[in-house]
Formats: sequence, structure tokens, C-alpha cells
Amino acid sequence: MASCKLHGLDPEAYLADVLRVMPYWPRERYLELVPRYWARTRARLVDDEMKLALGPITVPPPLAAEEQRSTS
Repeated sequence: MASCKLHGLDPEAYLADVLRVMPYWPRERYLELVPRYWARTRARLVDDEMKLALGPITVPPPLAAEEQRSTS
């Protein structure tokens, strides 16, 4: 929760979103789901899919190497 606050996220909304996404997210990309990177990851998700309580989501492709470096 402290990490959410540090990165300007509402902890309850963050947890709800991550729990919604996690079953469909590739394991090797879980780092994109941490609070530090969540705002950028969330912006790449389809809003209409995130509004649904259940169902698959479209996982965006991984960021290019230069984009990943700019988020560090």
C-alpha cells in the first residue's frame, strides 16, 4: 500500500485492476504490474475490457527496450 501511495495510485483501485489482469498476464512480464510501472501499463489496456467484472483481457505487447529504459 505504501508503494501505491508513493507512486500516486489509489491502493484499492490498483489491487482491483491487478487482480483483474493477473490471470491473463504472462508470468515473465509480472514486473509491469508493480505500482512503479502500473500507470504506464494501465494506459495500454483496453478500458472496455477493464470495466467488465470477468472475462479475458487483451494483453498489450511488451514495450520496446528503449521504452522500458525510459520508465526506470
